[in-house]
Amino acid sequence: MKKISLITSLLFTLIMGTLFASVIDQSVITVSAVLISLGSLPFAVQGALFVAFSNLDWADGTENMGGLQVIGYYAPIAHIDNFPLLPANPTTPTEEVTLESATGFTMKTDKVFLKIYSTLETSEVVDENQGEADGQSFVHKANIFYPGTSVEALSFAKGVNNSNMAFIFTQANGQRRVIGSRAFPARCKTNFTSGKATADRKGMTMEIYSYGYTPAPLYTGVILLADGAIS
Repeated sequence: MKKISLITSLLFTLIMGTLFASVIDQSVITVSAVLISLGSLPFAVQGALFVAFSNLDWADGTENMGGLQVIGYYAPIAHIDNFPLLPANPTTPTEEVTLESATGFTMKTDKVFLKIYSTLETSEVVDENQGEADGQSFVHKANIFYPGTSVEALSFAKGVNNSNMAFIFTQANGQRRVIGSRAFPARCKTNFTSGKATADRKGMTMEIYSYGYTPAPLYTGVILLADGAIS
């Protein structure tokens, strides 16, 4: 009975696809209809989750400098009007891990992203796997060092305590990584040290963390600052 039902369904699909194709002179639709009935179309066409499995080759001589650039950006989630999301139906590896930038971040009236400096070669973004089998995700982390114990630094530490935040850091290669989302805001723990010896480093260490289904996503869109927008 199952075989008869499958054959009947296939014949119906062929007939309808052929009639439709004859009207618009595109016989490829007939083939597509058959493939759909057999469940043979690629995942991207069927709308299923795209899986970015491909060869992980490495070209000899590829530049791969580590570290973060010294200027990052941050804003309270409450100041962000539109928070870009990952595409709902990604079709490429890039789309799987890059926030949509057509609209990108937009800010509420009179609100902008603020700059945050970190000492060179003291800062990093780390993506850690978490969870058990069939329930795994990622912890996004950034560890950065801001020099000194200025009033501005102390005030930042007070303000960021228990606040929902978003941070954008730029890797040495120019890729921007976002930590924090509307669903899973970034949180920040700050620690100060005055140092003991005159040669010791004095300043604020920040431990920033959030969660997501991918590593900390990329962002290529606009960042609005007080002195203009950058992209």
